[in-house]
Amino acid sequence: MLSDHATFPQPSPRVARRAVRRKGLTIPWAPEVVFSFLAILGLTLVSLLGAKGVLLFLLSGMALIVTNPDGTLRGMRREWLLIVMALWCLVSLAWSDYPALSLRYGIQLGLTVMIAIAICQRITPQALIKIVLLSYGIAGLLSLASGRARSGGMGFLGIYGSKNSLAFAMGVLLLVSLAVLLDRRMPRLWRGLALPGAGLGAMLMVMGNSTGALVAIAASIATLMPIMVLHRMKANARVVVIVLAAVLAVSMAVMLSTMADDLALAFLNTTGKDVTLTGRTDLWHVAFGEIMQRPFLGTGFQAFWVQGNPRAEELWAEFGISTRGGFNFHNTLISNAVEIGLVGVALQAVVFFSAVYFSLVWAVRSPSAASLFLALLMVREVMLMGVEVVFFFQFGVDTILMVAALYYGRNFRLMTGSRTMARI
Repeated sequence: MLSDHATFPQPSPRVARRAVRRKGLTIPWAPEVVFSFLAILGLTLVSLLGAKGVLLFLLSGMALIVTNPDGTLRGMRREWLLIVMALWCLVSLAWSDYPALSLRYGIQLGLTVMIAIAICQRITPQALIKIVLLSYGIAGLLSLASGRARSGGMGFLGIYGSKNSLAFAMGVLLLVSLAVLLDRRMPRLWRGLALPGAGLGAMLMVMGNSTGALVAIAASIATLMPIMVLHRMKANARVVVIVLAAVLAVSMAVMLSTMADDLALAFLNTTGKDVTLTGRTDLWHVAFGEIMQRPFLGTGFQAFWVQGNPRAEELWAEFGISTRGGFNFHNTLISNAVEIGLVGVALQAVVFFSAVYFSLVWAVRSPSAASLFLALLMVREVMLMGVEVVFFFQFGVDTILMVAALYYGRNFRLMTGSRTMARI
């Protein structure tokens, strides 16, 4: 059903010899796979392990870097725009309202990006998918076992601090499980693990009661059909269909804009949200005011939602955020523009939408567990970016997976381009 996994270089004979074979099943235990698993697992369970999870990520990630520094440098040179984006966040300390915090978080983001590149440079996409399935499967089981929920039936929490965090994490489990199930080339063991993984992810998402996460995951899963249809078409036919689909989408957007009020009221009545989508429009008004004051540079990387910042304190008080933390402007581009300005947001947008493009091209041309998962994940992030902040965070698995979508998707494009040139 899906294409061969040989799109990417296979592990070297030395690495292959370090695999344990049992009844035809190859279980890789190469150090790079182990370190990558520990790094991603540490961040997946950071809500439970706290600083210990971050430490596990850093130690494992640095082990990947120091055991192959030349490869990591090559990967960083190739993905230079990622590095420029991270550096912009770091150098924002020069004009930040809280330079010490911008320095700290900028260094952390830079390390996260470097380790993400090292992971992609050292392991295959198929190994990454297995690691993600295991890590989020463990997180799902621990969440179910915890039994934690908000009072009054306001949503299940599991090991996470909020129902949205649970829903977003279990959305990853659902997507990776579906991608593995659809790939008949995956070993039976992994497809066997993916089946309960899909059920667990879906169940916990529903228990989390996060409307936005459910809508986004449904939209990303709906993308599977167009991907598979486009895969069966010839290149010229794909171009025609995509152009026609774009024209249709624009026409529908124009038509729906004339019914925006009616549609908004129907959505609000269905979901129980208030007219301002839980205050988001009020937050956006404040954010635009902040952007107008410092449009190009912003307040500094993660230097707005800081205790002691008068404007942040006002908003926390207005929205009843007693913890004075864990809040944002509920829109990725708007929120990040406040902190790193229009220049920084432009860099992030180019990186993000490049990852969307390359992952979708990869999935259409060579659907596999890895390509489908990363493409569907990026579609989910596109759906959420209008109401949540989805990129780029230090010590976040989402950041690593976005880097993977960009790195592996570009790698596929480069390899297929080389083959085309060779045939010419």
